[in-house]
Amino acid sequence: MKAKIREGWFLVRQHMFIAALLFIYQLIWGYFIYRLVQSAVVPLLLRYPTDDVGELSTLLFKMESQLSLSGPEVQQYLWILGGMLLLRLLISPLIQAGLLYSLQHFNSTEERIPFIRGIKMLWKPMLLLHTIRTVLMFLPAYWLVPTLYSTIMDSFHSLHLLLPGIPYAAGWIIYGWIVHHAVLYMQFGITDSEGEGCIQGTFKGLWIALRRIFAVTSIALILGAVHLLVFGAFTSASWFLTGLSGLILQQTYPLARSLLSMWKVCSHFRLWQSTSTKNEGHVS
Repeated sequence: MKAKIREGWFLVRQHMFIAALLFIYQLIWGYFIYRLVQSAVVPLLLRYPTDDVGELSTLLFKMESQLSLSGPEVQQYLWILGGMLLLRLLISPLIQAGLLYSLQHFNSTEERIPFIRGIKMLWKPMLLLHTIRTVLMFLPAYWLVPTLYSTIMDSFHSLHLLLPGIPYAAGWIIYGWIVHHAVLYMQFGITDSEGEGCIQGTFKGLWIALRRIFAVTSIALILGAVHLLVFGAFTSASWFLTGLSGLILQQTYPLARSLLSMWKVCSHFRLWQSTSTKNEGHVS
């Protein structure tokens, strides 16, 4: 798997334009989340009682917060968040289409920017698969959200009451990981230069993901560990650095995250591409 990871990093270096675009996209999204939290959560935290006012004030604060979750102001924030998520649902497949087309035609096109052509050619199937992935990932919410909601409400009085909800949340995360990688390899199949957008390619990509499940898992775990180390390094450094250097470091992390996200996609792409090429060689 080390070879695929190295080849994936080589592809990242050849597509720094897309990495920069992804960085700007994630920076804007992060700024939106920051502003939303600043306007919705920070004022609530500032009202949290200090230690010298007694347990009764803390209990009243928690009861008030619990009642406020069903208020109109919370619903307004939920509508804003839902609208931004819908916009993200429309933009993300376009970037994915351009990236995967550029990877597929890296050595076989004379286009200056194949990214744009990839959006024009593949945006429909990419949007469809992205929508399917989103629906599948949020499908368990119908059964899990009521359980987790009641658990969170109970935990307002004691944090140890959160423990029963941990297995549900962990199972949901694992399920989402499986769906994400299955759809990713189906997207690889769509970019097949011999039949772009072909349904056969999507199921071929899914079959490759199932066949190479251990390799897929290995790449995800290795690069996931690298991502965790980078996040830990940036977080630790931000605790010690202040002023301009700390601000520059905070603004640099989205770029590192964008590069790592592309590295994951490119490494998985090389795994799919090598397996697909071997299959075609056996068939011929």
